[in-house]
Amino acid sequence: MARIMIIPGLAVRGYATETAEALAAAGHDVGLVDPVAWHGVPDRLEPYGRRVAAEIDRDGADVDLLVGLSVGTQAAAVAAGHTSRIRRLLLVSPTVDPRLRSRLRLFGTFLFGGEPKGPALHQQVPDWARAGLVRIAHGFDSAIKVRLERLLPKITAEVTIVHSELDSLGSHGYAAKLAADGGGRLIIVPGAGHSWPTGDGAGFGRVLAEALG
Repeated sequence: MARIMIIPGLAVRGYATETAEALAAAGHDVGLVDPVAWHGVPDRLEPYGRRVAAEIDRDGADVDLLVGLSVGTQAAAVAAGHTSRIRRLLLVSPTVDPRLRSRLRLFGTFLFGGEPKGPALHQQVPDWARAGLVRIAHGFDSAIKVRLERLLPKITAEVTIVHSELDSLGSHGYAAKLAADGGGRLIIVPGAGHSWPTGDGAGFGRVLAEALG
């Protein structure tokens, strides 16, 4: 079985625990890291990604698959640029689409994008409280600045991009460009929104098998 690490989205972790638990139940060695902006970890993506890479190097074992979710895709790419111990990247709902690279457009789309919603607000609040508004704002701004299309061509890890069909924060065109730039594959998840794979353990299992294959 594979050694897998999961980097969740901005200041949220709880929504990814079901996915991590399902992978562990299938026999994988799974680590779900604390998200960017929580107290105790950096609140900007570049230093956060470098910290993840340093932790992998200190552990001394290769990561078969580093999974990034949402803003975690950017952190995963930063990490892959700072260690040779990451063999594959699985980037789910990559951010930030070029058309949304401003505070107003990104925040407005996040709130009112109209896609299928993931975890309810009350489920996210405890996670957000572990960061606070200032640290979340720092992470939000860094997500606008860190550009996946510049990072992926420079890394050696095998790349798989997953685009959820109804993702309001990312377009099919952007996902396809990232896959091409990174010399990787593109997987489309029909009918899913930005928070996928929440609630779709079986579907994620299929994507995982393809990424590891």
